[in-house]
Amino acid sequence: MKRTTTLTSLALAAAVAALLPGCSTNTQGDSAAPVFLVGEFTELPLEKLLTDATPLQFKTTTLTNTVKRTGVTTLTFLDVQVDTATVRWTRVDGGTVASPTQTFGVGVVVPANGTSTLSNYPYMSAAELLLPPLDQLYPFNGGIDRETGKSEIIQLGHVTWSGHTISGQAVVSGEATFNMFFTYNGVSVRSGGKLVR
Repeated sequence: MKRTTTLTSLALAAAVAALLPGCSTNTQGDSAAPVFLVGEFTELPLEKLLTDATPLQFKTTTLTNTVKRTGVTTLTFLDVQVDTATVRWTRVDGGTVASPTQTFGVGVVVPANGTSTLSNYPYMSAAELLLPPLDQLYPFNGGIDRETGKSEIIQLGHVTWSGHTISGQAVVSGEATFNMFFTYNGVSVRSGGKLVR
C-alpha cells in the first residue's frame, strides 16, 4: 500500500511540474517576445581612470533585433523601441562590494531583423565614480580598496536593454557582459593592448 501511495505521489508531482513554466535565461531568445534583442560592444576602453571624472562610455554599441519566426511577411510591427539600458555590477577581484545598479535612457528603434548603433553611450555616470566601492581609490580616502588591498577594482558590467515592439509587446534583451578595470591614475601599464601589472 505504501509503495502505491509513493508512486501516486511521484506521478502527481511530475504532472504538476509539467504544467509549470520552465525557467528562462533568455540566452537563446526563449522569452515570450516575438523577437530576440542582443547587444554587442566594440572598442571598449582597457580601463577607466577615475581622474577623468567623465562617464564610462563605449565608442560603439550595436543592438540587433532578430525575429524568431521565419516566414513573417509584415515586420514593421516587430521593430523594437529600446527605452532603457540597465547596468548591474559584480566584483571579480575578490571584493564583495560592487558599484550600484544604474539605468540609462536609450530611445532608439531597432528594425526587425536589423541593427541600430549607439555611439559614445554611457555605462556608468560620472557621479557613480564617486560612490562605494570606487571612492576608496581616491587618494583622500587612502587610494586602496579595503577588501582586496589593491589600488584597482575589477568589475563585470552586466547590461540588459528593455523596450517594446511597435505593436506593444515587452522585450528584454539577453544579458551582455564586459570586464572593466577601475584605477585612480592609470597605475596599470598598457602593453600591446593588454594591461600589465
